[in-house]
Amino acid sequence: MKKTIPSIPIPSVVFVLTTTLLLQLDIFVAEPRAQVVQFSCRNQLENNSTVFVPNFIASMQKISEQMRTTRFGVAVTGSGPDADYGLGQCYGDLSLSDCVLCYAEARSVLPQCFPYNSGRIYLDGCFLRSENYSYFEEYTGPEDRALCGNTTQKDSAFQKSARQAVLQAASDAPNNNGYARVRVPVSGTANESAYVLSDCWRTLDVSSCRACLQNASNSILGCLPWSEGRALNTGCFMRYSDTNFLNPEPQNGSSRGTIIVVVVAVVSSVVVLVAGAVIGFYIWKHREIQKKRRGSNDAEKLAKTLDDSSLNFKYSTLEKATGSFDNANKLGQGGFGMVYKLVNHDWKQ
Repeated sequence: MKKTIPSIPIPSVVFVLTTTLLLQLDIFVAEPRAQVVQFSCRNQLENNSTVFVPNFIASMQKISEQMRTTRFGVAVTGSGPDADYGLGQCYGDLSLSDCVLCYAEARSVLPQCFPYNSGRIYLDGCFLRSENYSYFEEYTGPEDRALCGNTTQKDSAFQKSARQAVLQAASDAPNNNGYARVRVPVSGTANESAYVLSDCWRTLDVSSCRACLQNASNSILGCLPWSEGRALNTGCFMRYSDTNFLNPEPQNGSSRGTIIVVVVAVVSSVVVLVAGAVIGFYIWKHREIQKKRRGSNDAEKLAKTLDDSSLNFKYSTLEKATGSFDNANKLGQGGFGMVYKLVNHDWKQ
C-alpha cells in the first residue's frame, strides 16, 4: 500500500512567521497619532457643487502624493468661488509611513464639512486645511485657541519644567524648519519630565513662525497647572504633556522603513530555509519508501546480478537443452519471450 507522506503547508508557515514578526514591529516603531483633536468648518456654502467637489478631490489627491515623500503638501485647484486651496502637514517626529496613516484619517474627516466650502482639522500627528482662498501665509486668526487636558493637576515643580520646555520649543523651532521637540526633567523626581512638541506650517517664513509660536506658547501656558495642553493656531501647533507622546528619534540611521526592510529580509530567509527543509525531507522520505517497495525484487539489483553472472549461452546449446524448442516443453510466455523446461541434461556438454 502506498504510504502518504506528511506535508508541511508552506503558505501557512510563511503566514505565521510573517504575522509574528510584523506584530513585533509594535515594539520598535512609533504611532501615527491619528486621534482628532479639533475639527471645524466655516459657515460659507459652496457655490457650485459640480465644480467645487471635483476641485476639492483633486487638491486632496495632490496633497496625498506630496505627503508620501515630504510629509507636507499644498495644492491649488480651480479658480473663483469654488477654487480649492489645500494644505496638509505632519509634525516633525512622524515617519513617512505614520504620516500617510495620519493624513488618511484627516482626509476622511474633512469632507464632512460639505456643503460648506472650507474647514480645518488638527490631529495629534498632523494638520489639514481647505479653503476657497489663499491662506498659506496666515499665522494667526480668530479660531486660534488652547485645549487643556483638565484631568490632573500638577505641582509647581512640573509647572516650572513645562514652562521652560514650552519657551525653549518656541525659541528653537523657527530656526529648525519650524519644528522642535523638548524634554525637561522635573527636579526632585526620578522619572518625571515635561515633553513639548512645536510645529509651524512650512509655508510660513521664519518671522511668521516665530510670531505664531509666541502666541501659541502664551496661550498654552494658560493650561497650567493641568498635566497637558495644546495650542491650535492658524499657522502652528504646540503641545505639552507629562507623558512622553513623542515618537522616538531614529538612531544610527534606523527608521520604520529600515526596520520593515530588515523584517522582510528575515522573513524571506526563514521562508527559504523552511522551503528547503520541506523539500529535503520530502526527497529523503520518498527515497526511503521506494527502497522499502523494491525490497528483494529490486529491479536494479536483479539486473546487476544478471549482468555479473555468466548466463550467456549459444543458440545451439539452448536448442539442445529444450529439445529443439519443442512445444511439449513450453511452460508459458512472458514479456521477455517463451519459457521452456530443461529436458536434455547433457546440454552443457
